[in-house]
Amino acid sequence: MRARMLWGATLLSLSLLLGASIASPWWHVQQMRQAAQARDAAALSEYVDWEQLRANLKFGVQHRLAHQSVNARGEPTKAASLGAAVAAALLGPLVDQLITPQSLARILQGQPPETAVIPALELGKPSQAAGQPNISMAYAGLNRFVCSIQSAGHGEEPIHLVLHRQGLLSWRLAELSLPG
Repeated sequence: MRARMLWGATLLSLSLLLGASIASPWWHVQQMRQAAQARDAAALSEYVDWEQLRANLKFGVQHRLAHQSVNARGEPTKAASLGAAVAAALLGPLVDQLITPQSLARILQGQPPETAVIPALELGKPSQAAGQPNISMAYAGLNRFVCSIQSAGHGEEPIHLVLHRQGLLSWRLAELSLPG
């Protein structure tokens, strides 16, 4: 009887741990969104791997620029490669300055990326976040979780925030895929 109770307690513990592991990325995204709404940059930063996020964003933009002009074989043209190299030199410092806890908070609140990276006060316009954004979330693998955010009423493609697993229950934002 005692062995049966021990087995049941072990099974229950494992089930709870598995459930927590499966639900943890949704909880992390919710915590990120709450930090964004509270304008708490320190709390938001706890859920972001800034170095990896910026590196992945730079690589994605460089890749997109290099492959905009392709020849008949589908390879990037020399002009596109040269343009991507020049852009890479300018892109690094620009991404470092524009991808901040404040701009990420505005993206999480549903602002389009082109207005989220530049504070609305500097533009002299009111905030462009109209209504609640459309958000969908799903696993993209055992260690990757994608949160797609589409600005309400803007008809744009969604922004994809990709979280990577850090241990059993922890996740950190490591990729940002902009529309286009």
